[in-house]
Amino acid sequence: MVQPLNLKFTNVQCEVLDKSLGSFEKCFLKALGRHNVSFDMHLKMYQLPIKSFMWHAQLLHRGNGFRPLLYNNTMDFCLFMKNPKRWMFWKIIWEAILPYTNLNHTCPLNHDVIIKGLILQMDMIKLIPFPPNTYMLKLRFFNANTEGVEVRVSIEHY
Repeated sequence: MVQPLNLKFTNVQCEVLDKSLGSFEKCFLKALGRHNVSFDMHLKMYQLPIKSFMWHAQLLHRGNGFRPLLYNNTMDFCLFMKNPKRWMFWKIIWEAILPYTNLNHTCPLNHDVIIKGLILQMDMIKLIPFPPNTYMLKLRFFNANTEGVEVRVSIEHY
């Protein structure tokens, strides 16, 4: 009998690279059950409004340490929000996160960034055929004046 594959968060690290930009009030994983782990994050912003910023998104897989895997892009976040179809892989990932966050509009950003109760499920990424492994999603948000913030999330696909 074939067992269905599962996804779950295994680790999260949030780091503010420029302390004048903001601070993380929350950044943690919460075990809800054996295979259910939720991700909560609250980034308190000090410099508002943010009219434009970039993001660097990278997918890594575990194999003798974390190594880059296919996707490593730097994009203008405001342009991405206007037309995400240009970056199809990141659009699929973003649509999985979108119901759990308040980043559901284009620029300018006039509020804190919140992700609440994000639980991974296989139907979120059914269009992406990945073999079982441990993956890391590394997201870095920055603009011309600041180093920004970095969020690293480890995901086990088993």
